[in-house]
Amino acid sequence: MFLKANTLQLFRPKETESLGRFLDLVQACNDHSDTTRLRYVFDGGTFNDYTTTEGLKQAFADLQQQWNEGNFDRDVILSTDKEMPLLSLVHTDPFEYTSEDNASFNFHGGRPLLLPEGHFTYESFYYFFTTAINAYKARYAAVYDTELETLVSFASFYGEVEIDQEVSMPEIIEVTPVQLTERIGRVMSPGLFNPLEVPPAIYWFNYWNDDQVQAVGEEKIRQADFEVIEKTPDGGYILIVQKENFNSHNIDHLEKLAALYDYFDLYTLQRTSG
Repeated sequence: MFLKANTLQLFRPKETESLGRFLDLVQACNDHSDTTRLRYVFDGGTFNDYTTTEGLKQAFADLQQQWNEGNFDRDVILSTDKEMPLLSLVHTDPFEYTSEDNASFNFHGGRPLLLPEGHFTYESFYYFFTTAINAYKARYAAVYDTELETLVSFASFYGEVEIDQEVSMPEIIEVTPVQLTERIGRVMSPGLFNPLEVPPAIYWFNYWNDDQVQAVGEEKIRQADFEVIEKTPDGGYILIVQKENFNSHNIDHLEKLAALYDYFDLYTLQRTSG
């Protein structure tokens, strides 16, 4: 059975020395609450207690050696628990978004993020989201579950490429009305433009930096049908589709998101950027 998971992903320009940013993010996560405290480090083979930043630095030095030797299957993953973690935190994937550094929080258990079924109140998760952005000095951030990400990325690919009949169609694509997948999937691959200058997509929770705001148009953003539109001190915007859990099987939720895709027409901005 496919288990739906939630992700909070953060992006910033690639740096030679990016570990310091990540360590700030780890500290912010640990300071946020006892629930989000990162207690273990998985080095690709074993779990170790997370005790100091020096130990974590050594884990990443060992990982860098593995990558230099061509072993990209290894990674360093921090988690709140060994057996049933609320969340895990992963540093940059060397194969993904090669012009940006990124870090991602993965929330486990297949539950929604927000109460009553989930782990957080809206207010506490909003605070966690903004705290993570500030700690990592992210230039773009988004929250989505695996099904919403499939609707955005797979639907776009499916609309442009003739897929072999033997390729299985994700269930969320099969059950979602075609007109909705076409509207939500109307974006380009981030590899074809600079995703830190033009927003790559619209998700449930979004942070767009000042460059992205300028590309889209601040007044256009302020008039959009997000439930939360909040300007940040750096000139970016926190944009949240709705304060309740986003359900990719709820047609009303999908219609609201699709209307935002229609309104912003990110595809045209992405195609003409640069």
